[in-house]
Amino acid sequence: MKTLRISHPGISGAHTAATIRFYTDLLGMPLVLRQPNLDYAPEDHFLFHVGEDNFIAYFLPREEGAHEYPQAQGGSGHMDHLAIDVEPAALDEAMTRLREAGVEFAGPMERGYERSIYFADPNGVTVELLTWHTPPPAGMSQAAILERAQARREARGAAIVEDEDIRAAIVELGGTLPA
Repeated sequence: MKTLRISHPGISGAHTAATIRFYTDLLGMPLVLRQPNLDYAPEDHFLFHVGEDNFIAYFLPREEGAHEYPQAQGGSGHMDHLAIDVEPAALDEAMTRLREAGVEFAGPMERGYERSIYFADPNGVTVELLTWHTPPPAGMSQAAILERAQARREARGAAIVEDEDIRAAIVELGGTLPA
């Protein structure tokens, strides 16, 4: 069996209007589907388009306040966070928009080959927006780049994949680096 991609995480939440505003207005993700939840009648099923045919699915009450779900939490058996790739300029734009909306966030944090910020959505789900320091060339697989960069990291005896590993991997795979 060959898998293609993660289509979407499916998240249950309790704050319908705030969740819609958060993902559409604040993060700029189009709401591409809203229909009844076929498995639980008091909820609707929402799909927010992240980009590149990837989605976030939310199951939210039709009637605001109908659910008393606890806020999301990290830890064993729970989703730790939802990571979303963005273009480098979009990360700075996101920080500005989050500040203006009064949403607290952590970062930006340097993560070797990427830079990230973290914040909570209205249901307590931690969202990470990340950008690669050297974005993959169009049409080049992130998986192929990461696999090659991982081998370089191991050969260097380094603790984490750095941007230098990513850049070398891109070149080794026949890609061109940005100017």
